[in-house]
Amino acid sequence: MTKKHWLILAALLTIGGIGAALMLAVALGFFAGHELAAGGDPGLPVYTMGPQSASSHPGYFHDSVTGGGEVYVNDYEEAGLQLTFSEPQTVIGLMGSISPAKVGAIPGQPVAAYIAVDCGSEMPAYVPYRNVKQPPFDWRTVTFREMTARQQYKFGPVVTTTNAALMAEVVRLLRDGTPVELKPFPFSGATNLTTLNLTSDQLPGLLFCPPLCYYGDGNLYLAESLMVDFSVKPPQVRARWIPASPLLTRWLKGS
Repeated sequence: MTKKHWLILAALLTIGGIGAALMLAVALGFFAGHELAAGGDPGLPVYTMGPQSASSHPGYFHDSVTGGGEVYVNDYEEAGLQLTFSEPQTVIGLMGSISPAKVGAIPGQPVAAYIAVDCGSEMPAYVPYRNVKQPPFDWRTVTFREMTARQQYKFGPVVTTTNAALMAEVVRLLRDGTPVELKPFPFSGATNLTTLNLTSDQLPGLLFCPPLCYYGDGNLYLAESLMVDFSVKPPQVRARWIPASPLLTRWLKGS
């Protein structure tokens, strides 16, 4: 398992509130993968994972997958994207280094734009990869039609809005907000993280999910994407945290 994949899985599982034992099972299953893809249609094309390299964005990594005559990447621009489904219904390929991992189509997305790659093993863990011919998703220029979030981590009620002004406020904060320094905290067992989940008709099958932090000082902070720093022990959550505006805070706190 590459460091980037561990980062993605660990961060998503942490935000989702899944225990450390489950994360360990996923990681062990990944490492136990065979060299030949199995468990699927042998006529499907085989996709291969390229070598991992440093991203041009400090703290992130550049991963690539090649298959079907195309090259796909997962980098900083894809770090804030999540799939709207748990497992694709249409399988378009098999991973050549992970058994029985699959590659799937994303509903509403042409395969020439995005694909879903299973980066897990015993348990599916699909991650979006972008075709290198496809421009990166730019959340600054799209129109969002719905946003959901939990009012607090894991057990809080889910709130939903279609308020265009509120969603525009989130975009404004991420684009123009002044970041502040927050003391990093361990990702394992974190109980103060969730995400804003924004839906756009311009990005079918995918959600833009900027992390949201209920920090210990009583304030709320959001970021474009989340990074887990594995250079320290225990690994720490880091991000470009921006204070939530009064408008966003009122909505999230239900007041």
